[in-house]
This record gives sequence, structure tokens and C-alpha cells, in this order.
Amino acid sequence: MLVPFVRTLILYFTVITAVRLMGKRQVGEMQPDELVITILISAVISVPMQDIDIPLLHGVVPVLTLIAAEVLISTLSLRCPWLRRLLSGRPVPVVRKGVIDQKALRELRFSVDDLLEELRLAGLFDLREVCFAQVETNGRLSVLPESDCAPATPKQHGLTVSPASVPALIIADGEVRENALRQIGMDRAALETILRARGLKSPDQVFLLCADPGGDILLLRKE
Repeated sequence: MLVPFVRTLILYFTVITAVRLMGKRQVGEMQPDELVITILISAVISVPMQDIDIPLLHGVVPVLTLIAAEVLISTLSLRCPWLRRLLSGRPVPVVRKGVIDQKALRELRFSVDDLLEELRLAGLFDLREVCFAQVETNGRLSVLPESDCAPATPKQHGLTVSPASVPALIIADGEVRENALRQIGMDRAALETILRARGLKSPDQVFLLCADPGGDILLLRKE
């Protein structure tokens, strides 16, 4: 029983390492070559995991080979636009000024139902509100609404707003993130002052605390 357990763990960590090397894209955002590599890895790794008579290297070596090939192809794709187009294709416009390009939909095997569903997910329920839409190389639909249907911005209203800043996660489930404290220029003394002002004695009582350099605080107590 110990041998299958150890083999499975080794193969598990091998696949985790392989996926990390491939990058942070989600499955729905993978390019065709990345998706093929993922499918092949899952197929290759399952055989030595189930059959202990097969040497472990027969699973590890193919996975490492596939990942090396993927990294090489990705690097070449960055330098060779023609190779990138060959592997991933091109974005295909499907809607212009509310008019559907029916030929493009047929070539993509994209039904009208698929198109309208993607538009609804983008918050557009009327085709006439779409200025431009195209199917990207990863299969997702990018949509540009008509100017009079897009959400208004402060700039359009002539309003001046404070510059945006990224809140840092200072406390997560009672644990203080020292790096986050330094990121916004806060020290432990300032943190303790914030907690005392809200009637809290220690970070252990905090479920979540976020703060930005401007002093905006979001604090949730533990329940």
C-alpha cells in the first residue's frame, strides 16, 4: 500500500509543478496548444499512477517533456507572430454596429444562441446596443457597447475623483501580514491603534482587515 501512495504523491507534485510552469491562465482562457498539453498530461500521468508495475519515470519523463515543449513553443510564439497565428488563430469579429456577421458565425460554428448568451453575460440584452464584438483566440467573446449604452464615467461628467489605490490585506483570519503592513507604510503600533478604536484587543478577533495608503479601512470581526 505504501508504494502506490508514494508514487501518487510524486506524480501529484509533478503535475502541480508542470501546471505552475505553464502559467496562471484558467482553463477557459487557455490557448489551443495549452489545452492540448493539459489533456495529454492528465492522460499520461494516469497510467503509472494506476499500474505500479510501470516504472515511475515512464510517467514523470513524458510530463516533463510535454512541459518543456510547451515552454519552448510559448517562447517561440512570442518572437514569431506567424507561429502564434498558426497555433492560436486570429480573433474573429462577429458583430459590427448591431449587425451579426453570419458567415463568421458559421465558420466558428458559433450559434446565435451562443452569441446572445455571451452578450447577456456581458450585460447587453439588445443586439442594437453592441458596437463591436469579436471571438478571441481562447473562445471568449469581447464586447464593446455603443457609446450611449456604456456606463457613464466621472470623466464624462466632468467630475474630479481621488486617485485609485489598491487595498492591502493586512489581517486574514487573525493572521497579520507583515509585508502588507510595509506596503502601505503602516507599522504594528498604527495597527493596534486601529484595532483599539474599534474595540478589539488583538488581531485574533479579526476575520479580515484591508487598508490602503489613503487610510481607508475595511474590517470584519470574527463570528
